[in-house]
Amino acid sequence: MKTLFVTVTIILALLISSCGKSSSSHQGHGDSTAASQTADYYTCPMHPQVKSDKPGVCPICHMDLVKASNSRQMETSSDEPMVPLNDRDQVLANVATVIAEYESIEHTVRAFGTLEIPEPNKTIISARFNGRIERLYVNSVGAKVKKGQPLFDVYSPDIIQAENEYRQAITSSSPTKNNFVAIAKSKLLLLGLTEEQISNLESQDVVPLVLTYHSPASGIIIDKKIVEGIYVNEGTSLYDVSDISTLWNIAEVYENDAAHLRTGERATLSTATYPDKKFNATISLIYPVVNSQTRTVKVRLTVNNSNGQLKPNMYTETLFQRKQGKALTVPVSAVLITGKRNLVYVKAEHENHFEAREIGIGTRFNGKYEVTWGLMEGEEVVSEGGYLIDSESQLKTGGGSGHQHGGSSATETPKEKPSEQHNH
Repeated sequence: MKTLFVTVTIILALLISSCGKSSSSHQGHGDSTAASQTADYYTCPMHPQVKSDKPGVCPICHMDLVKASNSRQMETSSDEPMVPLNDRDQVLANVATVIAEYESIEHTVRAFGTLEIPEPNKTIISARFNGRIERLYVNSVGAKVKKGQPLFDVYSPDIIQAENEYRQAITSSSPTKNNFVAIAKSKLLLLGLTEEQISNLESQDVVPLVLTYHSPASGIIIDKKIVEGIYVNEGTSLYDVSDISTLWNIAEVYENDAAHLRTGERATLSTATYPDKKFNATISLIYPVVNSQTRTVKVRLTVNNSNGQLKPNMYTETLFQRKQGKALTVPVSAVLITGKRNLVYVKAEHENHFEAREIGIGTRFNGKYEVTWGLMEGEEVVSEGGYLIDSESQLKTGGGSGHQHGGSSATETPKEKPSEQHNH
């Protein structure tokens, strides 16, 4: 009996000792786990998946690793990423904020172009007869001519024959005289004679051997292709005359900017020749084709050049300005374009906290974006230092939770996006 009691006592002592060690072991393991969860580590701001238990450099981008803590990651497990940043860190990160507000959108587009002579203002003077040029009255390129001004004298058997036919028709006693006269006169007009020259034939006793040819248009002699004494055939080009009192400015506008322009809108031009002078122009045509190489669209503007200051082939800088009403806006620097999403950091109600917010953006103008949804007037948005706050957010979430730079995750419930922005 005594032996049995001793045996039971020994067994109980062993059991108690075993439980104590097990409890101690569990407690030690728990302390080790807690320590590992709160222990500091080092990671890359640009590649949060890189982690190390000691200082070093990122094997991907070779940036210095920065110190982080698992306990910080545990603080940011909410659905809306909130980034705490004290006053000192905000100063170091050069964080600046602006108030989202409504303002008038004035879309400004700058484009380079070239001045050209309008197609309707070009006239090619060609020979309507076979003959010899006896004398030139306009003998230089660049000379100004007016409609009806003498250009040259020509000897042409074709013209002499037509003039004789007309004289015979007007002196005829045939019942069909009027028909013959009309036909003969039409032929002379087609050969380039004026009404006055044809009328003079009726009072002349002899048909003149030389005819003075008059300019059919006003403008500048752009090209002269004849000299005195040269023989010309019917169809030979003699002069190129162009009216430059109105010019076309052909501007090359990027395709995304061309969508904001409308025919009939006004623009201003400047040139290197007259850097301090602005010339008014009106959009007359937006070409329906995009240049496959430059991704630009030609925009044609009509420019008044009655004083002759502008010259064809001058280079120009064109400024288009178009007002598009009012919209909620934020600076371009405030928007972080991360893959398929556009993010801004909004100052939260909690002191020194910033919230990542997805927004929709529309027109870009004068260094700002139009906000179409996701933000309200009066909210305070980070305009400078957003990328540093974004990096801090990535460090705290370990690159896992929080916003996804490649787009929404499969399990994320997207915010409702309004169909249109309320305009004031």
